[in-house]
Amino acid sequence: MQISEEMAILIFLGIVACAAAHHFLQKAINKRKPKVAVEAKVVKIDDKYSGVIYFGSRGGINLSPRYKVTFKLKNSKKKFFSCPSPEYEWVKLKDKGILTHQGTRFISFEKEKS
Repeated sequence: MQISEEMAILIFLGIVACAAAHHFLQKAINKRKPKVAVEAKVVKIDDKYSGVIYFGSRGGINLSPRYKVTFKLKNSKKKFFSCPSPEYEWVKLKDKGILTHQGTRFISFEKEKS
């Protein structure tokens, strides 16, 4: 079974539209949640990254690499976040500190001073 070029374009645009809708919905949900700062420890760092495409403030389209970092919170619950490249590069396994997040949105991780 072959699909036409027009159908392939429609399928592609549908997938892009669904991904964009999910992104903006998640962003809206996170904005309604409080910012939380909690003691945490880095327990897993995934070196595989995914690119997040976003529209820059000056109208351009940017590709921002994101890395998955899993934290163990003080209450023993584990949460993973998609972290931007600068934070990923200096966070090491077993680092302890204060994780700040808003829903599923990573805000910062301040390491304990040794």
